[in-house]
Amino acid sequence: MSKDKKDFNKPIQEQAFGDILNSMDSFFNQAINHFQTSRPIAVHQYETADNFIIEAELPGIKKEQVQLDIFQNNIKISIHDEEARERRDKTNNISQQAFRYQRSDRIISLPFAINETDLKANLSQGLLTIKIQKKRKRIQIDSKEV
Repeated sequence: MSKDKKDFNKPIQEQAFGDILNSMDSFFNQAINHFQTSRPIAVHQYETADNFIIEAELPGIKKEQVQLDIFQNNIKISIHDEEARERRDKTNNISQQAFRYQRSDRIISLPFAINETDLKANLSQGLLTIKIQKKRKRIQIDSKEV
């Protein structure tokens, strides 16, 4: 009779363990998929009479997650995002943890050297706007007839 009880409980135990494994797989797959679906930083560049403007779309990114670096005629936009999630199931005494770290970089080359004092950046509603003041001189061209 004890053999019958053992055989009767086995499918239930396997079912419960299978549910736990499926739950864990789903949890970690969501974390991995979020990392894999990261997109390159979308950038739009244009000029006005006084400024060269770069707009980068950064939905859901906070100011603290953005870093701008200038070197020669390049601007590097770096985004770093990390998240730690933990789920506990006290009834089954299970704990799940997932960590995610994401870094995206975009380098924009400009046709002129950049001076830090000529640059201003603002992040508002997921749009990073970088304004670089134009300080170019127009050169007068003389013409001499021979």
